[in-house]
Amino acid sequence: MRKFDILVGLLSAGLGGLILFLSRTMSMFDEYGVPGERFWPFGLAWLFILLGVLQLGVVFKQRHQAEKTVDLSSAFVRKTGLLSGMTLLYGVMLSLAGFILSAVIFIPLTMLFMRERRAGYIAFSTLLIVAAVYLSFTYLFNSPLPTSVFSES
Repeated sequence: MRKFDILVGLLSAGLGGLILFLSRTMSMFDEYGVPGERFWPFGLAWLFILLGVLQLGVVFKQRHQAEKTVDLSSAFVRKTGLLSGMTLLYGVMLSLAGFILSAVIFIPLTMLFMRERRAGYIAFSTLLIVAAVYLSFTYLFNSPLPTSVFSES
């Protein structure tokens, strides 16, 4: 497992470096001080690098401890895989159905998956999250959210 931890740390730091390299010609801010196209990739790149370095640090700090085994067939791993699949499907739905419909379906399903059973709480949370994201991107960030491919002209 230690070899995979080292590999993940190196890949994470390498991916961060690649993002920095590929985004080097983009502008960080426009003439009005609004974050440009490099702003978010730059932050994510440094996050990848930081997490990769932290991963390597943990591996080298624990190098004298006994190797731990991981049961990849456990219920927790299966549930994580299922939730990852749901998230991947949500990403596909974003381009096909747009943000609002995708989020209105994805958020309650995720909450049900996480064993939240109060219908009113699920409905209110979904409405609040979708409204907050929509209003933030539309008015605060002045950035459009994905729309349905079927509604585009």
